[in-house]
Amino acid sequence: MKLGCVLMAWALYLSLGVLWVAQMLLAAGCHAELFPAPILRAVPSAEPQAGGPMTLSCQTKLPLQRSAARLLFSFYKDGRIVQSRGLSSEFQIPTASEDHSGSYRCEAATEDNQVWKQSPQLEIRVQGASSSAAPPTLNPAPQKSAAPGTAPEEAPGPLPPPPTPSSEDPGFSSPLGMPDPHLYHQMGLLLKHMQDVRVLLGHLLMELRELSGHRKPGTTKATAE
Repeated sequence: MKLGCVLMAWALYLSLGVLWVAQMLLAAGCHAELFPAPILRAVPSAEPQAGGPMTLSCQTKLPLQRSAARLLFSFYKDGRIVQSRGLSSEFQIPTASEDHSGSYRCEAATEDNQVWKQSPQLEIRVQGASSSAAPPTLNPAPQKSAAPGTAPEEAPGPLPPPPTPSSEDPGFSSPLGMPDPHLYHQMGLLLKHMQDVRVLLGHLLMELRELSGHRKPGTTKATAE
């Protein structure tokens, strides 16, 4: 009997614990699905022109059965908060500049701060000032009207193109043309003179060797006496 009471008490205790866990999981599931994760959108675009306005909108909504509840929104740029929690779901930049470029995200949270969700990051790239402005047009100088009885002066026509050099012109020499034949002749004469000097040096060397050979026996004879 005692054992049965103990088992019944443990069963009751476990059932209460399971019930409590089930209620907690159900509540957590309800909180998690209270509203979808917000989406951050940029108007007019994520690449606005510098000097113009830009608005970031944190878009999410509560279900109809929880429409009486309110959400608080906050905005972050590069991990730093730029607009604290408030009821406004928009972050407005009246005059965008290149300093406003960066990674933005927003956060939506319930007033009791039990549920909060963040949006994916949105890259904002502010474009520089447009350089497509038309240059100022110059007003032409007013023309003087011709005196009565005189013919109006005609505007000078276009200048004729400069004469192009012709290969038949004796004074024309193309940098890519063949070298001057006179230069070839001079180089040939120089090579011929160098060969003649080489032959003379060879003959002179042979004569010096013969003279040294003739002098050696005489020198030996003088030494012996």
